[in-house]
Amino acid sequence: MTDTGAEVDRRVGEAWARIEAGLGRVLPSSLRQLNAPAPAPAIDAVEAALATTLPPDFRASLRIHNGTNPGPTLPSAEPSPVPLTNLCGTDEIIELTRMWHDSHDPEPEWDDPQVWAHLVDTKMLCLNGPVRPIVGAPGTVVVGDLNGDVKWLLDGDPAPGGTPGQVVRVDVECSSWDVLAPSWTELLVRYAEDLTLFAVDPDSSPLTIDASMGPACEWGSTPWVAWGTRPAWLRDVASRNPYL
Repeated sequence: MTDTGAEVDRRVGEAWARIEAGLGRVLPSSLRQLNAPAPAPAIDAVEAALATTLPPDFRASLRIHNGTNPGPTLPSAEPSPVPLTNLCGTDEIIELTRMWHDSHDPEPEWDDPQVWAHLVDTKMLCLNGPVRPIVGAPGTVVVGDLNGDVKWLLDGDPAPGGTPGQVVRVDVECSSWDVLAPSWTELLVRYAEDLTLFAVDPDSSPLTIDASMGPACEWGSTPWVAWGTRPAWLRDVASRNPYL
């Protein structure tokens, strides 16, 4: 048994096997971007550098693939295997998480559920799921990136109803925060299922895949027509207009 437990390892390993099988059917050339496993000391170094504890299933995932590597040129010569430029390897997790935390600028007048409720109501902010829209929040770890514009985070301090370790897609420029899955394992399973569906019936899959670029980064994001709907945890919060 590994330090994460045999059952966690099994589920993560099965999810990755399904993803690789799906990619083999729809984007076989992208498989070369999947990195080799990360050694345990490199994973431990992430936790030490960021003073955090990574979820066991994410540690297990790094021991299968230490992120992805698009190569030396952007755009990459090959399609991405994920709806991002890349999943972060251990070194990138440290670097990008530190940069993300450095952008944190506490604003008590704005970091307020009442203000978030107003911004959601007026379609200035999209919150899909139990996530607090705080840029650079200390309780987050960056695990995926799209050219610095879109990030995937492990959220250690979710809003009420959320799960520590949930995976959040953040597009700061578009003010969009979407909980993709309650855990890393469930994210991998969701992606595997959507890849399988795309291989069978592309029109029915939530994925949009370009043969030269890979999956579109919008996977898991909220369509504009659905903006303006509060998540359950904000439903009964009185709104406050911060501009008044």
